[in-house]
Amino acid sequence: MGVPEEEAPRPPSDITVFGANCTLHGLSHIFLPGGVTFRRLLWAAAFSTSLSIFLLQVADRVIEYYQYPHVTILDEMDSPEMYFPAITLCNYNSFRKSQIRRNDLFWMAGLLGVEQGDFDDFMAAVGQPTDNTKFFPSKTFNMLEFVQRTSHNIEEMLLDCKYRGKDCGPENFTTRQEKNSKAGSLARLVSRGYVERGVER
Repeated sequence: MGVPEEEAPRPPSDITVFGANCTLHGLSHIFLPGGVTFRRLLWAAAFSTSLSIFLLQVADRVIEYYQYPHVTILDEMDSPEMYFPAITLCNYNSFRKSQIRRNDLFWMAGLLGVEQGDFDDFMAAVGQPTDNTKFFPSKTFNMLEFVQRTSHNIEEMLLDCKYRGKDCGPENFTTRQEKNSKAGSLARLVSRGYVERGVER
């Protein structure tokens, strides 16, 4: 009888090759060549437990996300006195025509949309003298003075005012001109100044 030939070693399975080259922690200790050992069972149990906990946490967070929970924290504080916000009165009529003089018209005709030939008619319409024989225009023109003189004032705009049961009036408002604003004049009442510091001029 002849000598039996030695059996060629079986190549490792695909899962064994995958486990040996996988960087996932613990997987390379589970899928090894050979039979099942106690050490492999411990690694398999630890790996399965860790993976299960991870998947449970992921599933819990996904479910929580799609429930759209809202947490609202309210902190209530009692205040013995509540301040009202600042009140602003604006008049979008830039100029009062009744306050325009012929000198203003000479300098501001283009802005007011008045042609030179219509000066007399314009002056008559606003109740001003139309005789210009003694009129001599000024050498310079102060735009700020013109706006302050011809803009609407708080004394005419404010009809009635009460705050916290007290009467208030134009003296409690601060009038100022706003830059880059279409309003001719703004009058503002700041309640804190009115209540605590008295009249704010």
